[in-house]
Amino acid sequence: MRQETTYRTFRLRGRATWLARGVAGTAVLAAVVALGGCSSSPKEELIESADKKCDSINDRFAGDLAYGRTIGADDLKKMRKRIALIKDLRKHVRGMPEPESDAERAKLDAWLRKLNAYADELNTMHNLFENAQPGWDMLIIMTSAEVKEKAEESGAAAKKFGFDRCARGAKRWEYLPE
Repeated sequence: MRQETTYRTFRLRGRATWLARGVAGTAVLAAVVALGGCSSSPKEELIESADKKCDSINDRFAGDLAYGRTIGADDLKKMRKRIALIKDLRKHVRGMPEPESDAERAKLDAWLRKLNAYADELNTMHNLFENAQPGWDMLIIMTSAEVKEKAEESGAAAKKFGFDRCARGAKRWEYLPE
């Protein structure tokens, strides 16, 4: 009987040790996987996230938010939606972790300023179209050119930071077709 008790005790210890090793091994594996997933820098995560959001915006600007050849009530609604998307992109990027270096933070801040300036110009154009009166043709053209310039500046600043898809898509953000 004693051998049986000893055997059970040994066997239980063996199972407990094996179980502990299995749990420890699983924990180590999970830690390695978790650390492997965190190996990207905040800048890389920021670029990936913002570019994904820019892809969505670019698709919308070319799709359901594309402007027509003439200015109409539909374009005013589209401008409001475009402004909301751009502001949402800016808010999304500001909510992400900042890059480590001061130079990269400065580039990011420059892009955010350009993005805000674009949204402000787009808002100005929206208000101008909403309140347009006969004879304002030149003012509308000048404002549209300003929106185009702000979109180009935003694209250039995005490229400097590394937002490739945001930079390429800024061409679709312009109002007047070429």
